Amino acid sequence: MRWQTIAAVCALLPGCPPTLSSERGDHYLDAMAAADRDHVAGRDDAAIADWRQAADAAERRVDRDEAEHRAALSLRREGRLDEALALFSEIAARRPISRRTVRAMWEVTRIQMEQGRRDEALSGLRAIVLEHADDGQASRALRTLMAELRPHEGDDAASALLNELDARVRATDLGDDVLTDLAQIERDHGRRDEARAHYERIVVEHPYPRGQRWDDTFMRLADMAEEEGDHEGAIRYLERMIEPHALGLPPGSYTLPHMPEGAIRIARILRDEVHDVDRAAAAFRRAHDGFPTSLLRDDCLVEMGEMFLDAGRRDEGCRALEQAISETEVSAAVTRARSRHQASCE
Repeated sequence: MRWQTIAAVCALLPGCPPTLSSERGDHYLDAMAAADRDHVAGRDDAAIADWRQAADAAERRVDRDEAEHRAALSLRREGRLDEALALFSEIAARRPISRRTVRAMWEVTRIQMEQGRRDEALSGLRAIVLEHADDGQASRALRTLMAELRPHEGDDAASALLNELDARVRATDLGDDVLTDLAQIERDHGRRDEARAHYERIVVEHPYPRGQRWDDTFMRLADMAEEEGDHEGAIRYLERMIEPHALGLPPGSYTLPHMPEGAIRIARILRDEVHDVDRAAAAFRRAHDGFPTSLLRDDCLVEMGEMFLDAGRRDEGCRALEQAISETEVSAAVTRARSRHQASCE
């Protein structure tokens, strides 16, 4: 009854898409189920025929696109590239765009590249990054463009495209990818200040928790600081990276992939470059306690124990090694801890 009501209302409203309220018909569902069975059984030709039949029976645009997309993927796997290209092109050309539009555009460029139609493929990739920057395929398209432009057309051509993108898509999900690539080109040419400026823009314009490259960017900034001998500067960058986790801000905050690595890296810099055992020990302890699911927790304890022993602080070193051994049964770090404990503590 709810769907019937919505359909009745849509019929009275100008511009209301007529397929939104349509239910999937039995013929479509049966054909899709048959295609899935054939695909799982390795009968790709039969699956392609079933998916085409489902597309013909689809009452909704989204269902037709889905059935044809699966058929095109199977055609591609079968090596029938011309047929796959034609079907992907049809999906990509339909307007308004739908869930499969940009993925179909991406698949078109992949086939064109395999067929040696490089100029067409590059044009399609540019269209994806310029017109669909918020789509998940845009990042893949940009990586492919950089892999093609930098070796074959040079960094000037790559930078020109990236600067155009920066002006047009900086507020989208692709914006931090663009800045990362610009920074890498600057670093490769030794322009460190320009590279650092791009990285700093990433952490400001694409902040935690939404920024996909936020933690990775701080790691790169720390790399640059260490390369310049600025170890305290590297520590400051890493502290900024793990600060949201330490403060539990914003509400619902979560651990980004590089945060545990950044925390233990602070301790290692303090130990190896600053030579401050007490600060390093506090950092090791924080990295252990603050990231309870990290695979680096045993490394924190073992490295802290070894550091204390090397500094002549036997009791503290042995306690740290014993804690590591008691917490984790098997790991490379704990194997090292047992060996060092036997040599220095027993």
